[in-house]
Amino acid sequence: MGEPQFIPRVPYGTFSEQIHTRSTQHQQVVKAQLELTYRCNLHCRHCYTDPYNNPESLPRELTRDELYRLLAELQDLGVIWLNLSGGDIFMHPHFFDVYEQAYRRGFLLQLYTNGTLFTRTVIQRLQAMPPFTIDVSCHTVNEARFDWFTQVAGSYRAFLRGMALLRGSGLPFTLKTKLMNWNKDELNDLRTFTESFGQSFGYSTSLSPRLDGDCSSLTHRISPEDLWVIGQQKSASEQDEACHAELPLGRPETDRLFRCGCGTNTIHINAWGELSTCTFQYESRVPLRGLPLREAIAKVFADVHKMRYHDDAPCRSCTVHRFCDKQPTQARWEMGDRQAPIPYDCDVAMTRAESAMHQTLVHPLKRHSQGEQHSS
Repeated sequence: MGEPQFIPRVPYGTFSEQIHTRSTQHQQVVKAQLELTYRCNLHCRHCYTDPYNNPESLPRELTRDELYRLLAELQDLGVIWLNLSGGDIFMHPHFFDVYEQAYRRGFLLQLYTNGTLFTRTVIQRLQAMPPFTIDVSCHTVNEARFDWFTQVAGSYRAFLRGMALLRGSGLPFTLKTKLMNWNKDELNDLRTFTESFGQSFGYSTSLSPRLDGDCSSLTHRISPEDLWVIGQQKSASEQDEACHAELPLGRPETDRLFRCGCGTNTIHINAWGELSTCTFQYESRVPLRGLPLREAIAKVFADVHKMRYHDDAPCRSCTVHRFCDKQPTQARWEMGDRQAPIPYDCDVAMTRAESAMHQTLVHPLKRHSQGEQHSS
């Protein structure tokens, strides 16, 4: 009998980096986000899915059997990381049926939840088949503000009960904070709360219009001026999710409308079974009911790759674009044109760029305006 063969072990970070690099180069889909439902027990004021958190929208959502079919196709496609989100996933009537199917298919499962729906039964079922990680939203630790923001009385106490159960469960989890104009003064309290769970504190700042095009959620954006002040105070471990510190200035190398990773290794499927390249890419979506997943991906990826800047939009030649969160669909919803700059995103990009480069820069919209004057 020959010597036993062992599969070599590598650190997770090395494994993840290698897979992402290879998949990006070859446009191999390895990550997927699957929105199971738009149902939620809360109505958070910034939530992009909340317009469809109502009984009238439920019949449009994928059935359990349709979700089972998608899981099989995702596995055949070679997807490794699968994010299950909502709404709130635990509001789905067949969540654990779908979750256990996904677990048995070997996906590394990431769960998004608001943390208020954990019970001992939910925790025990997750412990039996542990996810890769659980991301829990935590935007305030003030009871009055929490209930105001979720628009549900008693939600803060439900959140604390849920977090107490999660703390003692042994399950892997991360607390995620969205910094906004109404909670910016809670930064230290949020940090203390997060660290009390043994977590590193961080936050993100980008907000999106609602999926029906309503931009009222954007009224909660934190101002670029406040971001600048906070940015001067935060530690190195508290970087914004964009993490732009090492990015150089320079004009875009392409006139593609989507300059991010759209159309490489990630897909998004909404609760109605519509496929796109990411959560907020609604310029090309393909319904999956009746269409094989591989065919749908090929179509959407091709569509996204073909979309270009065709006019003299400031974004086409912006030198701080690497610091910018602008997404074409959000520009269409907010500005009426997917090629148009979003002034708020321009201001934030400037704040980030000047902070990273330690120098004063010319605002991209002002630079574009000056360029037009010189060329006329």
